[in-house]
Amino acid sequence: MANLQERRDKDGKLISYSIRVHRGRGLDGKQLKPWTTTFEVSPTWSEKTARKKAEAFAATFEKECREGTTTDSRQKFASFCDYVISLKEQRGVKHSTIVRYRELTRRIYPQIGHIKLRELRADHLNDLYTLLGQEGRNKRTGGKLSAKTILEHHRLISTVLEQAVKEGLVPFNVASRATLPKAEHKEVNYFQPEQVAAIRDALELEPIKWKTLVHLLLITGARRGEILGLKWDKVDFAGNRIYICNSVLYSADVGIYETTPKTERSKRYITLPVESMQLLREYRVWQIERRLQLGGYYQDRGFLFTQEDGGPMHPDSVTDWLNKFSIRHGLPHINAHAFRHTMASMLYFNGVDSVSISKRLGHAQVSTTANIYAHVMEQADQRNADILSDIFLKKA
Repeated sequence: MANLQERRDKDGKLISYSIRVHRGRGLDGKQLKPWTTTFEVSPTWSEKTARKKAEAFAATFEKECREGTTTDSRQKFASFCDYVISLKEQRGVKHSTIVRYRELTRRIYPQIGHIKLRELRADHLNDLYTLLGQEGRNKRTGGKLSAKTILEHHRLISTVLEQAVKEGLVPFNVASRATLPKAEHKEVNYFQPEQVAAIRDALELEPIKWKTLVHLLLITGARRGEILGLKWDKVDFAGNRIYICNSVLYSADVGIYETTPKTERSKRYITLPVESMQLLREYRVWQIERRLQLGGYYQDRGFLFTQEDGGPMHPDSVTDWLNKFSIRHGLPHINAHAFRHTMASMLYFNGVDSVSISKRLGHAQVSTTANIYAHVMEQADQRNADILSDIFLKKA
């Protein structure tokens, strides 16, 4: 039953009722924040009449709360956003996503966190997005935030407000009425064949561990964390393939941890060339020998690529090594993701279809692959035109 609490002014005159409806307890056993509203009392009413009207209003309010059709008149964006993020975490959303959500709130809350959900307007969001696009908002560079990053903030806000719609707190998602910055389409960064050849030549001078790791980045097109999460029991030597079903990431609050890949479609088999499988065999022999040398210090957890004690590698250690590697051999700047783009681009240039490439990359949708590599596809199509011209139009 709803709880009614009188509110009186300094002269003792009844001015309103505060109404609270118990919501029960959450999955963690803690009591949920109650539904609340205020019933204003007309100065012309007697207290008996005011009480009667307030009780009728409270009964209707409680019914709407139970049916999910009410509007909480005092719920503010920040508190509800915290609730939604916690709800996402309880429902199994990836830890890296939760961490990113909380990072985004640091810019969102100072601007709109204090605004009540029912009072949030599109112009509030437009002002926020304009502010985020100004100089000095990027703490790392001192410059502006990219349109992509601003859109990340918008997507979180929209997710929160969509949950508010579901719970009957607001009638519609006001984020759908905001004006967004134009998304920037950056061309993917990939290596030319001669650059790949130079990288491969330089790798011949490096330890077999790093030679193998970089080789897999290039041939598989897998994400950095997916390569670091690869274990020997997922290497199929008979079938010349590997199974991507694990990823190693890092978060400041939990350190290095294992998780599943980015999406369900990211779990996939990737067929490898014979040369890659031979390199893996050689590397496995080296790792076994190294493990024997370290003795009890090395705790085997099954990973292909490990720290000295057998534990999973920090993802940033790959980035650091590639930076030093490129400087050491006079190569252009190398980042792990560029190998992923290089593999996909080379497949496009050699006539492979988007469906096959998307499957190898582990994208959730083929459209994602097509959008990322639209410019590469245009270049590949121009090569197709040149081939057709050579076949059909040019005289021998």
